[in-house]
Order: sequence, then structure tokens, then C-alpha cells
Amino acid sequence: MDVEELLARAWGAVEKAGIPQPLQEYAFKEALARLSRPLPVTPSTAVPHATGANENSEPAEAPVESDLSDPFVKFAHESGVSAEDLERVFYIQDGLPHLNGPRGRLGKSASEQAKTVAVALTAAYDYMRDETPIAEGIVKAEANRLKIDVGGNWAKIMGGVQGVGWIGAARQKQYKTSAATPDALKKVVASILGTPAPAAE
Repeated sequence: MDVEELLARAWGAVEKAGIPQPLQEYAFKEALARLSRPLPVTPSTAVPHATGANENSEPAEAPVESDLSDPFVKFAHESGVSAEDLERVFYIQDGLPHLNGPRGRLGKSASEQAKTVAVALTAAYDYMRDETPIAEGIVKAEANRLKIDVGGNWAKIMGGVQGVGWIGAARQKQYKTSAATPDALKKVVASILGTPAPAAE
């Protein structure tokens, strides 16, 4: 891909995503970085099968393969949430995970909705794309896309987010998965889909 095409695709992705003006520069740089590096290829894994001691016995079953190159299969494998449920909650556009709307499904208040976006996107970027930590701008851009307005209370709200880490200096904050993220994600998915929340493991 030549430079002009790369720049055009990156800017097109920013415009198509409807990123607010203050975040467009950051989003453009992120899009440019993602488009200019090759996507990681995750090899499929095979479950080993036992071979019988007697060669005259019936042949062993073929190994079962799991296609971890499918982002939702990989996400399910790493999070413990079914791929079917994840596909109902998330979608992928230009290789990046996004939450399905409407925002009302993400929580009763703007505060709850913002926390849901933080947990869900942090998990998706790590478990789908092996990217952790992620920049705060990614989470804010998704919240803005979903029209979640918390006013000037972002820092106060994110200080109380459960299930992911909110780390770094002011204006350089990042979100990182933790040992609590899989359970937090299961609760988020159950809440969005209106199913009973799973018991903590």
C-alpha cells in the first residue's frame, strides 16, 4: 500500500467512525499505526489425541481444531464468554472491536454506561487483538460514538471502575486487563443481553 492510499484509508476510517473533532488527531494516528503494521497471525491450535498401543486397533479420531484466527473464537477462548454471546454484544469494523448499541443497554446511567464501555473495550482489545494496555482515547472515542455524555466527570467515574485497571499519569491514562476482567466481562455481557449474571469463579 503506498503512502497516499494509507493516509486516505486512515482518514476515511476516522471519518466513518464519526470521531469527535477533539479526538480526530489521536484517532488518525491510531488508525495510521494500525493500518501500517501487519496484522498478527495466530496459528490454529490442535488438541492432541492419544494413539493406541496396538497398531491394529481402529484409527484414532482426527484432532479437533479451534480456529483462533477468528477474532470472536479467540475472544471466547481467552475470556470464557461464548463466541455467540460476544458476537451479539460486539462487532468489528476496520479490524477494531466496537460495542453494539443502543447505549441504554449498557447501563441505567451515563456513569454505568461509561464504565461498561471501559470494561468491554479493554477486554476486547486484549482478548481479541493482544493489545494491552489501551489508550484512554480509544475508550472515550467509543463512549462518544455511543453518545454517552458524562460531562467533566470522566476521571471521577473511571476512578471507580471495577474489573480493569485505569493506570498512568493524567492525560496519559490507559486501561489494562486484570485477573478480575473475565468475571467483569461476563457480568457486562449478561447485563447487556438480559441474561442471569454468572457466579464468580
